[in-house]
Formats: sequence, C-alpha cells, structure tokens
Amino acid sequence: MKARSILTVAGAALLLPAYLGSCAVDRWAAYADRTASDRWIDDTMRVWYYWKDSMPNTNDLNYFSPPFDFFASVLCKDDGQGGTPYSTIDSLQPGTRSIPYTDYSYGFQFTTRQAEDNDTALYAHVLYVAPGSPADGIGLQRGDWLLAMDGQPITESNQARLYGSGAMQLTVGYYDAENDTIRAYDGTRDMASACPVDDNPVHHYSVLESGAKRVGYLVYNHFSAGPTQGSTSYDDDLRAAFAYFASQQVDEFVLDLRYNNGGLLSSAELLCTMLAPASALGQELGYAEFNSDFPVTPFRLDESRIGSGANLNLSTLYVLTSGETASASEMLINCLKPYMDVVVVGATTVGKNVGSTTFTSPELMLTMSPIVCKLFNAQGESDYASGFPADVEVDENSDMAHFLPFGNPQELMLGTALGLIEGNGSLPPTTDDEEMPVVLNSVARRASKAVDISGGVRRPW
Repeated sequence: MKARSILTVAGAALLLPAYLGSCAVDRWAAYADRTASDRWIDDTMRVWYYWKDSMPNTNDLNYFSPPFDFFASVLCKDDGQGGTPYSTIDSLQPGTRSIPYTDYSYGFQFTTRQAEDNDTALYAHVLYVAPGSPADGIGLQRGDWLLAMDGQPITESNQARLYGSGAMQLTVGYYDAENDTIRAYDGTRDMASACPVDDNPVHHYSVLESGAKRVGYLVYNHFSAGPTQGSTSYDDDLRAAFAYFASQQVDEFVLDLRYNNGGLLSSAELLCTMLAPASALGQELGYAEFNSDFPVTPFRLDESRIGSGANLNLSTLYVLTSGETASASEMLINCLKPYMDVVVVGATTVGKNVGSTTFTSPELMLTMSPIVCKLFNAQGESDYASGFPADVEVDENSDMAHFLPFGNPQELMLGTALGLIEGNGSLPPTTDDEEMPVVLNSVARRASKAVDISGGVRRPW
C-alpha cells in the first residue's frame, strides 16, 4: 500500500511541470484533500465498523476518489436494506450543531396520495402538526387534506415543497364521510415561510377508560433527549407524562410508535424502564455486540433513569406500528419482550437491529455515522432484520372515516388496541380507500439509519 502511494504521488509530481497554470495547482490540492479524507474514513472504519473484517483490502481501494465514493466503496453488503446502507457520511457545514429534531420546515408530517379521478394530481393528508409551527398557525390539524399550493395542483414533481420552502397559499380540504369524498373548505390559507420547528416527541398523552380498565395512551414520535445537544427537555417531558399516568393509576398501556423511526438509545432505555414490570428493574435490558476488537456491552433497566417519572409496573404493552416504525422503536419491542407481553398492532416494522455512532473531522469538514454494533435483547435475540410483523394488522391509510384525532377511541389504530384490551377483539367499522394509494410519506425523510448509541451504551473505547 505504501509503495503504491509513493509511486502515485511521485508520478503526479513528475507531471506537474506540464501543468504550470493555476488549474494544475487546484487539481493537485483537490487530490491531496481527497487522499486525506479517504485516509481518515479508512482509518476510522477499520477500527470501529461492525463489519470491519469484511472491508476491502487496502490494495483494492482508490485513495484518490471523492470521499463519498470512497466511503461507499468500503461498506459491507450486509450494511442496510434494499441496496441502501445504514452507515452514512455527510459534509459538515460551518457552525453545525446537533439539533436532532429542530427541523427547518412548516411543522407538519404528511402523506401524499393520488387525487380522486386525476392521474397526475396528489392530495397531501396531514398526519400531525407540531405546536407553534407555521402549519399550526393556520389551523392545520391531523386529518386535513391539502389540495393545492398557490393555486396549483400538488404533483410528484413539486410535492417536496411541502417539506419547507417560502410562504405559500394552501387550499385545505376535509373528508366528507356522508358522500365519501374530499371537499375544500371555503377560501384559502396563507402559511408563513418554513422556519426552525421544535417537534417535541411527546406529542400527545391521555388516559382513557375501556371497560373496567384505565388505559394510558402516548403518541411518541422520535427518541430524542432534547432539541439541542446536551438538552434533556424531551426526556423530562416523557418523565412528566409517566408521572401523570401513575397518578391516574393506569393498568393498561398503548404506545403509539406509528410515526417513530428511531433515535437515541438512551431515550429508549428511559421509556423501557418506565414501561417494564417493576420486577425487571435492575436487570439487563439487552446488549450491544461490537466488532471483534471490542467486548460485548450490556445496557440495563436502570431505575435511576426514572427520576421525576414513574414505573407503571405493566405486564402487557400494546404498540401501534406502521411501515415507518424503525430502529429504537424496534429495539424497545425486542428488549421488552422477555419481560412482558408486547402486542404489535398495525403493520410490519422496518427491521433495523443495529446501532451507530458519529465521528466528525472539523478539518476535513466531514461527519460520518457508521454501524458500530448489533443490538440484542437479554435473551440474545436480534432476529428482526425483516421487521416485526403485526399481531393484528391495521393500516390507518385504508380508512379515512376513522382517521381521527389522537386519543379518540374511534380512531382506527387506537380503537383496535382498545378492542383487544376489552377482550372482544372487535375493530372499528372500516372503509376501503385503496383508490387513493399513498405516494410518499414525509416521516421517511427524517429516518435515522440505525439506533444512535450516543449517550446510551457505554461504548468500550
């Protein structure tokens, strides 16, 4: 490898007199930058990458390739799904801070679906709205339909504007159940430009009575400790929610993770500790298996994490899932299964059973998050790479009539779980809306590639 590098550099040096202009200097500087970046990537991956033993031999790599191409060239075929790796690399922008879910957006999540009787137009269906956001400012709510932007139809070519752009005028609609159609409200609504939005993962919680049962219900949309690096405000809000559940003496629980595609292991540990049976506290929740150079590292149901929260001492947990439920959400299901009955209601989850951590080079302006471990529960199980199948299958997108506010007992997915709790197994009446298939789900855009073990597993290095 060393000889190859010397020859390559020497050859380039001999050619330099032929390129006396500034272009040659710029080109050589670019090659030097690439080499430094590629070396940093290679050195880091050969120490920490979970599949480091499967990385290509150094003699088979091009250390003058652009860094993103080089990174792709060292990844293992087992890294990811469907040709998309879980390990990622990105450019580090000047002044970058870690802001896990302070998103620059309009503050709502949505699906786009094929419009009725139109082959090209789409309607956007609002999944939920972050309080204080531009979307909240014009009164958008879960279940609303966006029919046009600035008077123009939504299409596959312009739907990305809904992620966040300038101020826009929206035509908003609603589902007319009596006539089974989408209708527009009178007038239009002027939504302000996208801005930083604080999307608190503790989106909704309430207590419902289901027969003789008191049921706690929590919509938890991502595993984040707080809006900025070092903040724990989201975790504190999660503790406050569980203190409330304990004060209401809930004896059943529905955890809504349908829009939760992962995040921090430390927040998942906290949530697990407050949901688990009291008899499990202090026991091993699971462990992280690193590459062959590092020992297996356990993580526990640590009661000290609860702080101002409360352990609910549950024996059964109902988890609402979708095809976007992933990563730390799946880890929670897997790691609680040895200690309690976990009933999955919804759709098969994604299947991310690995963990990553982030390495940054300010000098090279690069940051990368390779897979560094595989996650197991206390019984040594990690067999959900194809996702967790639902015990009871429900697709909220198939039934507009029961696409209702969070906490409404007739909302399709929650109503299904309540039926199971009551023991009658009955589902809310449904309608078939296959004629409006989902084209895009905005939740997928923010998906983490793996469980972020930062602040969770005590890393062995």
